[in-house]
Amino acid sequence: MPERARRPTLGDLYRMGRQLDSDRELSTEDLRRRDHAIGQRCAAREDSSALLYWLDEAGASAVPALAESQLAVLLRFCALCFGAAGMAGFMLASGRALVNVPLFLLIFVLVQFALCLLAAFVTFRAMRGEPPAAFLLNPARLVIRRGLPESRYLRENAPVLRLLLLRYGQEFGALFALGAALAFVVLLAFTDFSFVWGSTFAVSDEAVRAITRVLSAPWSVFLPEATVSPQIIADTRYHASELDLGGMAAASRRGWWPFLFLCLLVYTLLPRLVLWLLSLWGFRRQLDAALRGWPGAASVLARMRAPVVDTRAQDAGEAPAQPAQIAAGAVLLDWAGALAGAGTAAGLPPETLVTAGLGSPAEDVEAIAAVNRRASPLLLVAVKGWEPPMADLGDVLAEVNGVDECRLLLVPLPGRDLSEAQLGDWQAFAGRLPFKRKSVEAWRGTTA
Repeated sequence: MPERARRPTLGDLYRMGRQLDSDRELSTEDLRRRDHAIGQRCAAREDSSALLYWLDEAGASAVPALAESQLAVLLRFCALCFGAAGMAGFMLASGRALVNVPLFLLIFVLVQFALCLLAAFVTFRAMRGEPPAAFLLNPARLVIRRGLPESRYLRENAPVLRLLLLRYGQEFGALFALGAALAFVVLLAFTDFSFVWGSTFAVSDEAVRAITRVLSAPWSVFLPEATVSPQIIADTRYHASELDLGGMAAASRRGWWPFLFLCLLVYTLLPRLVLWLLSLWGFRRQLDAALRGWPGAASVLARMRAPVVDTRAQDAGEAPAQPAQIAAGAVLLDWAGALAGAGTAAGLPPETLVTAGLGSPAEDVEAIAAVNRRASPLLLVAVKGWEPPMADLGDVLAEVNGVDECRLLLVPLPGRDLSEAQLGDWQAFAGRLPFKRKSVEAWRGTTA
């Protein structure tokens, strides 16, 4: 069973910044050889997985322990306690164990649901890359300010911090709602509360019935017991001047609690859980994008996936080495005179050489037809490595059929080395070619 790919973490961003800072002391040649060797051992295909493997293999320095997890645990506990304390304080405020239903709905349902809508808007903007204004009193700010070391590494990745702030904010809100719901159930188990409603305004029973019908619509079909009947509404109307509640039926006084508990779950806790999962998904997605988009990460991936190019001139008395990239049965396409008129190449008989790119388009078509007739599994294309890849070469190679592997052989100028930028341009060009396997290598052959 294949090993599951590891997700990037916030600590990996710090490691990336530190490793790239330390790499500035190394030469380009050393970086190229080191990263190529790491790339040879790396089996990951995804960019983020390859970068995580590179961080582990390159010996990225350890990051000081992030205090955000410890602070988050403390704030989670505080949010749970604050929710429970708020509910307990509200329900125990009356010496007669009376619970004002409209005030309960206002504080623990409507206000909380409005905050969820605001959080949803902010989360939507943050995931689109638009910087929303952050609430100054958000406790998650304490996590960011006190729990993250060396914030300079994340200044160019502000979306990560925004989504981290939203992630913790929604988590703390969900725990606050959970604490309130748990306290509500526990208090009902030990205290005989009376749920009543009343208003200084002229509110009819029908208006209250309409409001409760709208609020209980999501569960009224499946849980009719958690709705409020017209009889309960009529029985629990309360005026402050009333001192005796003996005439109010006990079943009616407690008949509100299932409805209120479902309101807590559906309009307060559930939206917070959904927003927390959404912000968590967005945070992980942004972490992955930040790791891949870190300044210098593209160069690391290019060095890992590019071959080591060694174009140093040979000594005068040294015999030319047999180029490993020329194999028997391959077809060599000399594009635009890259081999400077050579009729043969080491290791290949003359009849395997095809020239193109110097004549008319019809001649190029004829050359590709000759390549297709050979039906070789390997096509070698000699190109001028010092020139940028042109679209006409890509158009011609798109007409090649029956070839599984294509190797671009970069021919340098005499006495000159190929630069990393030139190699990168040809690597990007090769990635767009329609072959199962394609690669870019330096030409080490000699011309006759």
